[in-house]
Amino acid sequence: MSMLEPVSNPTLGYRLDPGELGLWNTASASRSVLRVLTQEISNWLYFKRKVEREGGVIIQGGISLDLRKRGSFLAAVAGRTTVWVYYPGERTQNDAVADNQYKQHIQEKIRELENQLTFATPEEREKLEQQIQLLKMAMNLPLQLVQMLLEPLGLFLNAIA
Repeated sequence: MSMLEPVSNPTLGYRLDPGELGLWNTASASRSVLRVLTQEISNWLYFKRKVEREGGVIIQGGISLDLRKRGSFLAAVAGRTTVWVYYPGERTQNDAVADNQYKQHIQEKIRELENQLTFATPEEREKLEQQIQLLKMAMNLPLQLVQMLLEPLGLFLNAIA
C-alpha cells in the first residue's frame, strides 16, 4: 500500500533591495515564479525608461531567478535584473588618443596572428582566423563600449589599462 504525501505549499516572504520600487507581497510557493518574474520585469522596464530618458542605449541585459525547492514546489526565492548601458558622450582629446592606442594594439595583434597563419595546421588556422575576425569586430567598436563589455568579465587589453 503506497501513501501519498500531502501537497505542501508554503507562503514565501520577499524583501526588496534598498531603493527598489515595488511591493513586499508574499506569495505561495506555487505562485512564486510569477511573483518574482513580475517584479524583475518591472525592474527591467524601469531601467529601460530611465536609460531612454537619459539618452543611453541598453546593450544587453537579462533576468535570472534563484529557484529552490520549497514544500512540494520548485519556487523562485530571489531574482536579479542585469542591464548593461552605453551612454554616448562627448569625445575628449584623451579619449581620441586612448582610442588610437587601442586600435594600434589590435592591429598589431591582428598582424601577429596573420603571421602565425603561414605555419599553422588546419585546426590552428581555423582558431586563428576566428580570433582575427573577433579582433576586427572589436576594432570597429568604441573604446568605452569595449571597456564596459570586457571589464566585468575580467578581460582587458594591456595597452588600454
